[in-house]
Amino acid sequence: MEKAIILEIPYGGLGDHLFHSHIPRIAKQTNKFEKVYISSKSLLRHPDYIKLVWELNPYIDGFRDEHGIICDIEYIVKNIRKGYNLLDEVMVNFGLDDGLRMHEPEVYYKPNYKSEYNKVIYDPNFLSWVGEMDKDDAMYFFKNNNYHFDAIMKIRTDKALYKESENELYIETPTLFDFCDLIFSCKHIYCLTSGTATLAAAMRKPATVFFGNSQYEAFQHSKQHKYVKIEKRPLNKVKSLLKSVKRKIN
Repeated sequence: MEKAIILEIPYGGLGDHLFHSHIPRIAKQTNKFEKVYISSKSLLRHPDYIKLVWELNPYIDGFRDEHGIICDIEYIVKNIRKGYNLLDEVMVNFGLDDGLRMHEPEVYYKPNYKSEYNKVIYDPNFLSWVGEMDKDDAMYFFKNNNYHFDAIMKIRTDKALYKESENELYIETPTLFDFCDLIFSCKHIYCLTSGTATLAAAMRKPATVFFGNSQYEAFQHSKQHKYVKIEKRPLNKVKSLLKSVKRKIN
């Protein structure tokens, strides 16, 4: 058994941290490492990620103010092997293998049921790329496929895939832990292939997850979820074709 491993997360998103969340448990249960630490050099978009993913993880022995071992997520995403998902490849990257495949992310927070969240909820927010689509494509798709939501998560950026209207209910959660309570309490969660989908998988909450053209299949990593492709609306398809022809001519 090796003495210790320090994990350094090279990307700052919630999903990026959750892609590594199973590693401490596997490292110890396979008797590969005695101690597992998280590098304080890891990138981080929000301090709640550390609290949720790592401080509550019983297999973590603490934090080290030094660089650790980095997993090249970008390479893995582009080179997923048949029969493996993204988290399996991360595991193997660290020289670990528990013999299982289709791993799910892990969190150890015990959520609270809140009746005000017991709704069909759509989270249209994302930071990382979720495929070739825009909010017009999403709204066209929802209308033509009879998707209905009781509430929408508060729109955080202009690129969120939803057009606001005055007659709808919008929900905001003050903290990431409140958001966990929402996922736990809701009747169903609709979202994009972003941190919300990965967090829902970690909480064992099946979700309907939307994605667009040209997104890497690696981000469809959970067997719990239903993944639904949003195609470009007809006008957008024509525009994309014209742009492609113009690039070839030039």
